[in-house]
Amino acid sequence: MRIHEVNEDILNLEFNVNTEIKNGNELYVYIKKEDIKDIVDIMFTKYRLYFAGEFCMQRDNFLISIILTNRKKGYFVILRYETEKEIISLQGFANQSHLFEREIKDLFGLQIVDGEDKRTIVKHELWEKDVYPLRKEFEYGRKIRDLNQTEDYAFREVVTEGGYQIPVGPVHAGIIEPGHFRFSVIGEPIENLQIRLMYKHRGIEKICENTDINKLNLIFERVAGESSVAYGEAYAQLIEKMIKYGVSKEIRALRVVLLELERIYNFLDDVAGICVDIGFSYPAKKFGYLSEIIHQLCERITGSRFLRNSIIPCGTNINFTKGNKIDILETVKTVEKRFNEIVDITLGSVSFLDRVEHTGIVENKIAKHLNMTGVVGRASEIHYDVRRSFPYEIYKEIKKSTNFKKLGGVFERYSLKLEEIRDAFKFIRESLDSINDDIKKSREKIRIEEGKEGFAVVETVKGELIVYGKVGENNEFDRVYLKTPSFTNWKGLTYAVLGEIVPDFPLCNKSFNMSYSENDR
Repeated sequence: MRIHEVNEDILNLEFNVNTEIKNGNELYVYIKKEDIKDIVDIMFTKYRLYFAGEFCMQRDNFLISIILTNRKKGYFVILRYETEKEIISLQGFANQSHLFEREIKDLFGLQIVDGEDKRTIVKHELWEKDVYPLRKEFEYGRKIRDLNQTEDYAFREVVTEGGYQIPVGPVHAGIIEPGHFRFSVIGEPIENLQIRLMYKHRGIEKICENTDINKLNLIFERVAGESSVAYGEAYAQLIEKMIKYGVSKEIRALRVVLLELERIYNFLDDVAGICVDIGFSYPAKKFGYLSEIIHQLCERITGSRFLRNSIIPCGTNINFTKGNKIDILETVKTVEKRFNEIVDITLGSVSFLDRVEHTGIVENKIAKHLNMTGVVGRASEIHYDVRRSFPYEIYKEIKKSTNFKKLGGVFERYSLKLEEIRDAFKFIRESLDSINDDIKKSREKIRIEEGKEGFAVVETVKGELIVYGKVGENNEFDRVYLKTPSFTNWKGLTYAVLGEIVPDFPLCNKSFNMSYSENDR
């Protein structure tokens, strides 16, 4: 059903609801708190919508927003209800809703009603008690004090005779962000894996509420460094959507070039990491070298190895010349040739295939249950790519199909990342065909009236990124919410390792390669 048909149908349901369509593809449905479960059930069974997230806003009371999406028609349905002290839990029939409810509980202080999992998720044992960072009364700039007042986290214990647990992290031997992995092992195989993240809450969403709209792209780009371009794109989409602003086709094509360069160097690093964890050093070094070539190209054309501060709302923050175009085409051609040679080496190695094939499998039904997105979802035969379902820039013209695999193992994730790199080479060339003249740097001063709100969605290297913003006073946002792909995709790793041996965990982990910082927002 199309968004207007769903709107009309909802108004005919036997519930007291009000609806509003904004920005073309956002249907807001205001409902009574006591009706929430019945209406969510109808959204799933009748309209076949997907649960994508849940967040809270503070007004006189608190406003809970449940994000649902239609992936075939490309629209959002947002169910909203007011509450004073509690969240009506959707645990049991909205997949992974416990993650969002626990986050709201920790950041706003609301209590979860009827949910089985009420553990802390953002708050760790060091946190002071009764402090809620996203409440308006929590002063901007205030630090959370280490007072050891939060209850201990309840991990699942081993009850089988002969079983034992292996705790790893949050401090690791490498220079990486903190994350705790607790393996329950019986003999050699892993019987259970529990992952605990969010050790470094940075207050990104609070910062967004206290930063001028014209500077906020810099904050978005730093939510997750490896996805700086995708986050910058999401912010540009959000602003341009709210003010109904359209940039030229040349700028839209340039944005795709930058987005796909980011995908190339990320996936090159991913496949290099898989080779490292197998001990196959030659292709690992070669893939890493090719990634470095792309980084150097990025710096030549934008001044940043991570392409930062290039995509901005209502314009572009770089000058792009015919010389840049030639540089990209020549570099991509060189990298593509070398890339294909190294890929052939890996796929021709029996020892490599022995490690990656039929390892770390996440079955389709599990992936669907977890609402996995991005490459890790498509490796388990989930036919969803944001660039196809919610096409932006010029993807509707150039992305004609969705890559996917069936088995859902390490090899499938590896193979899909190779396909994504090949697609990126192709998309870059096709996008550059749309750029025939130099593009001049252009930046407009943006001012948005209070009360405007909207959603943006982007395909990052990790999966589906959803961004919400509502404008408040002084050209600042009253609320910004970031539903990051890693927030929900990490859970898939706990299924991928079941039945595998502990030495295969790094291999499974690298094939996912989810982001810690996307949780530490």
